[in-house]
Amino acid sequence: MKKQIIGGLLAVSMVASMGTMSVAAAEKDNADIKIGFSSKDNSDTFVAAIADAAEARAKELGVELLMYDAGGDVNKQISDCETLLAAGVDALVVIPQSVEGSAPVVGMANDAGVPIIVDNGDIGDTNYTAFVGCTDQESGELLGKWFIEESGLKEGDKVAIIEGPMGQVGRMAGFEEVGLLDYFDVVATQTANWKRDEAMALAEDWITTYGEDLKAIICENDDMGMGALSAAQAAGRDDIIIGGVDGLEDAVQAVKDGTYGVSVLQDSAGQGATGVDVAVAAAKGEEIAKDTRIPFRPITKDNVDAYLEGGVEAISGDAAETKEEAAEETTEGETEEKAAEEEAAE
Repeated sequence: MKKQIIGGLLAVSMVASMGTMSVAAAEKDNADIKIGFSSKDNSDTFVAAIADAAEARAKELGVELLMYDAGGDVNKQISDCETLLAAGVDALVVIPQSVEGSAPVVGMANDAGVPIIVDNGDIGDTNYTAFVGCTDQESGELLGKWFIEESGLKEGDKVAIIEGPMGQVGRMAGFEEVGLLDYFDVVATQTANWKRDEAMALAEDWITTYGEDLKAIICENDDMGMGALSAAQAAGRDDIIIGGVDGLEDAVQAVKDGTYGVSVLQDSAGQGATGVDVAVAAAKGEEIAKDTRIPFRPITKDNVDAYLEGGVEAISGDAAETKEEAAEETTEGETEEKAAEEEAAE
């Protein structure tokens, strides 16, 4: 099965042209389409951003979207999906609360003959219609490389890692892939369950325990990163380097302010909108990709202004390269002009 990789939002026409599989369905107008959306926990800032983007895209397309929030309860998510399927949705989008715990919703949708789109997170039953999201290991690799190559830290420095629930397997695999766990002296690794307040409490404890020896706190998401940042600032430890994943608004602002090293952008808008795009295409029986991946993008002091001005497209692919080339050309032009002036003065 072909894997589709895109840089940002996916237009309906693009979804229709992916050409890897099709879902049998009668042709429908957008106004006649009803999409069910089961979110895992909208109290999570990033997940809420995906849900908001999905709602905005559905409104833009003129389709009905029924949104349910499981509130972090896998049993409620299964019940929500049962309710949505009973309501006669034409396609179901699910952000899984649990890889294994949420897996039954795939079979439920298949039994009901309803296309199911898995959005953002992995799920144990892979017999879904399509997947839309990112590759978590990539985010771990990008975050790890930044801490090794660009943070200013030295080999052997003491760092701590705040994980997602029960360890975020993909991101930790990314750390391992780039050698982060060997490069640094990792003095502590513990979960804060994606929660800002839990991460703040962890960081407070570590700052007390390891004192001046603690040089960095590496976080598997920005909510936890911002909690760690609050703890560091409260302790007067502005020297502790902190970074995370998601591209949350306050994390990006902290990058700009110079208090947060890096936020690896996970494109919530792209995942939410594209999930709806694929669901609508599936509901119409159009050809869709089985697997659509949206790349991560590191936001650092070097590109944060471009991101704030132009969004994800400004730091993606050709657009980012064009900006860099323009900056280089400007610098070269200024250097040549200065040299000419000095030569004329001589």
